[in-house]
This record gives sequence, structure tokens and C-alpha cells, in this order.
Amino acid sequence: MSSPHEDFWYRTLFKLRLYEASGNAFQKLFSAVMQYALPGYQAVAPWGSWGDGGNDGWCPQENRYFQVYGPEATTELNTVQATAKAIDDFGKLKIKWPHVERYHFVCNDRYCGMPAPIGNMLLELAKQEKLLEATPFSSADLTNRFMNLLASEKMDIVYGIPSELPDFIDPNAVSELLTHLADSDSSLLPLLESVSPDFHAKIALNGIKSPVTEHLSFYFYQVADVDRFLSARDTGLAQKIAIEINALYQQSKDVIPDSADAPNERYVWLVDSLIPSSIPHHPHTMKAYRQAAQVIIAKYFETCDAYEHPNSINPS
Repeated sequence: MSSPHEDFWYRTLFKLRLYEASGNAFQKLFSAVMQYALPGYQAVAPWGSWGDGGNDGWCPQENRYFQVYGPEATTELNTVQATAKAIDDFGKLKIKWPHVERYHFVCNDRYCGMPAPIGNMLLELAKQEKLLEATPFSSADLTNRFMNLLASEKMDIVYGIPSELPDFIDPNAVSELLTHLADSDSSLLPLLESVSPDFHAKIALNGIKSPVTEHLSFYFYQVADVDRFLSARDTGLAQKIAIEINALYQQSKDVIPDSADAPNERYVWLVDSLIPSSIPHHPHTMKAYRQAAQVIIAKYFETCDAYEHPNSINPS
């Protein structure tokens, strides 16, 4: 049985993948989960002029077919467009795959909920076409399938998760991450010039909850690795990294919509955003880098370059 710590990291990392996935990226993510979650599931690759025949994935033993729709992350789900697509896609599907008995319209609704007209339309479609089943398949449905996978299968999709209580932080990983940040270009941003507020008070102010509260507190006591790195380098490096962290945090607010869980989800998004794209996506490697990234976030959380400073929040 998985621990609450593991559940948090796996669920949040998967949610972040869904927040950002659209088009082919969402279809690949869906197939990666379903190949583990549904026995007999097969992904379909387009072939010549025949294409995929309107079939984005299927389970031949059950005559079960999936149509996958991943709207752009920057756009809201258009109910009329999505409903029309579900109908049109079924029309294309039954021309080349005539034995459809079960049909699912998979849509990355990014946890906003499937609009009622889509579900109602699929009920009507099941009656008209004499299907055994026709249902919507949402982001929450896919997340539930993912969370029911074995730990090794989840790791194959989102890679290694940090340890619950790591024995040490690899200073080489920290140094490489800092080098990556220092080498990236950033326009100068105005920084708050004031004494940092109490660390735990800032956690509460930003609405951060367990288990991220424990992660921040734990890694805050290991920021000496970062300080030693900075003290041996150019004095302007610390500010440059602070600017990069601040810019990443501002970007996280665009990627992750406001909600009660948003502060925790933005923390995990920051962890992954700090890791250079050149790093091999291997579970053990990602585990080490995700732990190292949390040390960096803890340092710049304390200095108010990540998350909100009290002076930046208007009183209600």
C-alpha cells in the first residue's frame, strides 16, 4: 500500500502533466496510462492515407474505442466544440471500425468537470447506435486510473519521486541546478527590499498545506549547500538566481489555476521546472534532482523570491 507521501507526489506530478498536455502530448499520456490500466488496450498509430480511422485507442476484446481530445492549455473548454467533436469523431470511427460496442470520449478538461451536454449527447448516441456503453472520460477519470497503477508503473510515467526523509542531499546535483539557472537568460525583475518574514508565518500566509509544509521546513535546514556554492562564486550570481526563481513562480500562477491545492501544486511545478531538460528522465536521477531542487526552493522561499511576500498581498 502506498503512503500519503507517495500519493501526494504521484498525484500532483500527474496533475501537472495534465495541466500542460494538449494535442498529441495528451494522447500519448492517455495511452501510457491505459496500456497499464486496461488489459488488452492498444494504442493506434496512423498509417498512410488510411490514418487511424478515427480510433485513438481501443480494446479489441471488448470492442471498446476511445476518442481523445486535448484542447490547448491556454484555452477554456468550449462545450459546443467539444460536443460536436464527440459526435463527428464517432461518425468517422464507425466507418472504418464497424463493430463499435463501447465508445468513450476522452477530454482533458483539466479538472473543471465535463460539461453536462457532452454526457447527455453520449447517452443519446448510445440509444441511437445501440451501443452497450457511451460515456465521457475526464481528467479526473484518467487520474484515478493512474493512481491505481503499481508504483513501478506510475514511476515509469512521472519518473522518480523524492524520498520521504532523505538521508542527504547531493551537493553536485544542487550545483548543477544552480549552474543551469545562472546560465539561463532573465530580464531583471524588481525584488522586494525588506527583511524576510518569519518562515512558518509565510507558509501559512501562502496557504501551503501538508505535506509541502514539512518539505519546506525540512529542506530549509539544508540550504547551507546552496549558500556555500554562492559564497564561492560571483556576488551577482545570487541575485540572478533569485530573479530566475521569481520568474518561474510568476509563471506557475499562469499554468496552475487558483484553488485550495494550487500552492502545493505550484511547489511541485517549481521543483520540476528547476531541473534542466538535458537531465536523463530516469527514476533514480529524477529522484535526486527533485530532492536537490527542493533545497533551492526552500532557500528562495525564505528570501521571498518564491511565493508571495506579505507586502505584495493587499489586505481584504
